Amino acid sequence: MNKLRLDSQDNFIESRDPSEFFMCMVLTAVYLGLAKYCWSPLYNLHSLKLLLNVEGFFIIIAMLAFIVGIRPMLNPSSLQLSQKGIKYKGPYWPNRKSVVWDQIEQLYVSPELVIVLYRPDLKSKRLWPMLIATLYLTDRNSIQDAIAKYSPVPPIIMANPALLSRMMVLFFFFVVVIWLIELLMK
Repeated sequence: MNKLRLDSQDNFIESRDPSEFFMCMVLTAVYLGLAKYCWSPLYNLHSLKLLLNVEGFFIIIAMLAFIVGIRPMLNPSSLQLSQKGIKYKGPYWPNRKSVVWDQIEQLYVSPELVIVLYRPDLKSKRLWPMLIATLYLTDRNSIQDAIAKYSPVPPIIMANPALLSRMMVLFFFFVVVIWLIELLMK
């Protein structure tokens, strides 16, 4: 077996696609334009509740599109695999999480997701999950090979969920969102 150098590591970093950024900026501009266009007719109706709901919706969606577009430029996600362990910085949190190979109990790897079950304290019986979304990372097809290269724990290779499973999860998500909106409207 080939011995790895102690300082070798594989890095996977989120790509900064300018087309995604520009598309999000276009969406931001469209929603702000809709907010400006609807302001006068809604103001003339003298309905403060309608004005706040419609304008608030357009402005919140514009802010959300802006945040989604600018996030990869400010806080790109990254994954580092080395002889020591795994270091992962997710797309929506600023802190980097590090796990040493001795702490890892089980690894589940698919082309879209890596699930690491680890013990923060080696004496503890409780396992903690660390979810690594590989969708954002470049060269995600080679992540499985890199994990197998460094990990002393043999990873369990999984397939991506089927289209029917994805559609069911999406359907249940929309049902929960509609249910929450109904609760808020009462």
